[in-house]
Amino acid sequence: MENSALQPIYKTSFQLQHRDKQFTAGLCISQHPLEVLKRHAIDFLHANEQAYFDTLKYPKRQHSYLLGRYCAKQAVAAYLQNDGMTNVWIENGVFQQPIVYHSHPTDVQVSISHTDALGIALAFPEPHPMGIDVEVINETHTETIQTQLTLAEQQHAALFNNKHMFFTLLWTAKEALSKALKCGLMIPMEILEIDEIKRKGNCWQSTFKLFQQYEARSFTLGDKVCSLVYPKETDWLLDIEAIQQVITHKHLITIIFYIDKLLTNKYSYL
Repeated sequence: MENSALQPIYKTSFQLQHRDKQFTAGLCISQHPLEVLKRHAIDFLHANEQAYFDTLKYPKRQHSYLLGRYCAKQAVAAYLQNDGMTNVWIENGVFQQPIVYHSHPTDVQVSISHTDALGIALAFPEPHPMGIDVEVINETHTETIQTQLTLAEQQHAALFNNKHMFFTLLWTAKEALSKALKCGLMIPMEILEIDEIKRKGNCWQSTFKLFQQYEARSFTLGDKVCSLVYPKETDWLLDIEAIQQVITHKHLITIIFYIDKLLTNKYSYL
């Protein structure tokens, strides 16, 4: 049973309709500090994962590993409609792609992404490849991203007022595609070039020049951009607005918590 002290920010299963075939996917978004994840690691790590975690020395790497594994397990649980997480083992393949092992036969695949504070994972069936990526909108980072864009992609940017958001959007869409292809960013970035981008409700929908069988849907999460890549002609529905509201609410709670902590510490010295 899921531990009540370690709840994700957002967790859901949703339907994928590709032509005449229907599939299920699972999504999890979470945000927990390292100390909390370590305290509850026994509730979601497989024995093999725990053994690997024990070899990690640096807190940043420990945090990214635990946050990624927790989100992945919760996404898989949403996909399988089963809260058992310690019987799922996620190991990296030769291209660092996550491979899911389960105590029972299943076709579930998973894509994982995280920032320093926020983790996100997408579980999906093997016949319907997908990828996900999330990045913080950061001016310094977007300057680097711009150097990796093709001329056509930079021309697209001229249509957007918020260049930093747009460059981050392009990057997440391309990285999500690289995950769906299971190659990661081990290929020249121009191969992942975005061909067209347009607004669709509260999202942006992108297509790719060379991989025309895929498309991406991107949306903001506060100061971040998240992109999902999936086979073209797939219809899926996530309540993006609800996710955005949950993220904003969680962000405000975190700010209030730290302000209160700062004031408490300040007055304790008076």
